[in-house]
Amino acid sequence: MLEALYKYAQDNQLAVRPGFKTKNIKHYMCFGADGDFIGFESVGEDFIPPMCPDIGSLANGANKSNIIAEKAEVILNLPDKNGQCKRGPKQQFYIDSMSEAGEFDPRFKVAVNGIIRNIEQIQKEFLNHKKIKPADFISVKVDGFPLEKSTDYLEWWDKFRKQFDKPVKSGDARCFITGELVTPVNTVPPVQGLISVGGHTKGDSFICFDKDVYQSYGFKQAANASVSEEAVTAMNSALAKLMKDTPSQIAGAKYIHWFSEQTEYDAFQMFDFGFDDDDVKEPDNEQISEDKHRVREMFGFMKNRTFPLMPENRYYMMALSGVNGRVMIRSYDEGTYDELCGNIRAWYDDLSIYEPKYGYRFSKMFRVYSRLLKFSTDNSRLGDRIASELSGLVPKIMYAIMHNTRLPDAVAVKALAYIRSDLYNKSSDEKGMPVPDKTACQILKAWLNRKYRYSKKEDKIIMDKLNESSQSAAYQTGRLMAVYAALQYAALGGVGAGVVERYYTSACTSPALVMGKLATMAQYHLSKLKGENQGKYIYYSKQLEEISCRIGNTLPKTFSLEQQSEFALGYYFQRSQVYESKKTEE
Repeated sequence: MLEALYKYAQDNQLAVRPGFKTKNIKHYMCFGADGDFIGFESVGEDFIPPMCPDIGSLANGANKSNIIAEKAEVILNLPDKNGQCKRGPKQQFYIDSMSEAGEFDPRFKVAVNGIIRNIEQIQKEFLNHKKIKPADFISVKVDGFPLEKSTDYLEWWDKFRKQFDKPVKSGDARCFITGELVTPVNTVPPVQGLISVGGHTKGDSFICFDKDVYQSYGFKQAANASVSEEAVTAMNSALAKLMKDTPSQIAGAKYIHWFSEQTEYDAFQMFDFGFDDDDVKEPDNEQISEDKHRVREMFGFMKNRTFPLMPENRYYMMALSGVNGRVMIRSYDEGTYDELCGNIRAWYDDLSIYEPKYGYRFSKMFRVYSRLLKFSTDNSRLGDRIASELSGLVPKIMYAIMHNTRLPDAVAVKALAYIRSDLYNKSSDEKGMPVPDKTACQILKAWLNRKYRYSKKEDKIIMDKLNESSQSAAYQTGRLMAVYAALQYAALGGVGAGVVERYYTSACTSPALVMGKLATMAQYHLSKLKGENQGKYIYYSKQLEEISCRIGNTLPKTFSLEQQSEFALGYYFQRSQVYESKKTEE
């Protein structure tokens, strides 16, 4: 894993020079070639934060600071809330260090002399400036040249910063990342990007041994997992970029991924964007439009089994969050690109459900997770609820997708609970039948098919359309429930709480207790149709007779979890069939 991150940094030119860090510069102090202060210059919206010298946590102390880019309150020794200027030692360190750098690049000396000579003018303009805050990072321009772009001082800087390194007692050791013999760093610098998932504002350490319980064999701190400064800096750069490129977080974690080789089609994008046939509106952002087009292309490859073969390419995926200044790896996965594409195709095959009106449509992963939450009519803050309710389940689902394995049983339990609550609370469709949630049914179909497939019960695999000849009594009972609901509406019209709202939960779990009662009610509804609409009477009579024959003479007292799922799918598919039949008749 560490080696893969290091290789990604090398392949993408992300390896940062040791002793440097990205600084979010907001403004520049501008000086002329002779050191005269010109004024402050704010950066634009398109400004890319540059890499600047950094001495790490030492800059947080009372007498040291970073050079070139530092907080305005440090460089200018601004007074605090009590009117006291306590940053004199830090300012002096900045001046002295910049002066040393000036021996290698004269522009640094021009900047130092300009600050010393014009300090009162600079402080006055700062106080009158409405946009600059004391905590903002500022840098220096001399005659229009930003000092962070200088290369003349770099050799001095490499030697200068090493004076602050603590002596390594353990001597040379093998780097855990590169395998080379190196002098390991004492502490691993933190990486930014996890604030939204519990990370610290100052960053989080990917390798951390600050507690005795994490140390062994007498080694202290990072010596327990020796890494060179160059390698760990490159690894942190790779992590920072991958976290920045991650569009969203799922269940309180950021899922980052990368490939060992460049690939034109990123199969992981399908989980981010989903796929809708009726998505015809072009978004304003051209990049999003292009990404969605590429996702559609990828779906085409998946559907036709013509996705690009890359047997040597490997994928890597990690779920990361921050805890007390440390990076927590919630899950890690890797495999070949070909396996990934094949397993994603298998996932969408298992999800596929055909709708007469819409054809095949696939739900985005966020929507899938939302159907595993407790039902609520308030859909606000779904992301927070997913993070709190599904934090332990999401990694298991992602693993099952990546490796085409069985889904946890909790998936079916939660999807069934959502369907029951949804049917009770949701209004009927235009044909008067309560509509089970399609995404929840897709989840049940995927769970069932994977369970049956890996239990060698291929004869029980659920089709993506209505299977009238299914041998499952539970599936046929679900069909029967849908016909009862349609028959009631045909006979009585809208009646408020109908058959489904009142009996669905009992029929799904304890069918023998209620199906007989529903059969008696159906005879009343049929007798009402017999005198009013002979065509509908014949149609529903044949439906009830056909399904009842497939169920047989007896029903079990209770349905298992698998049978409850089959019942829900039987109801869903039969409802779709009723809708299609009525549409054709019209």
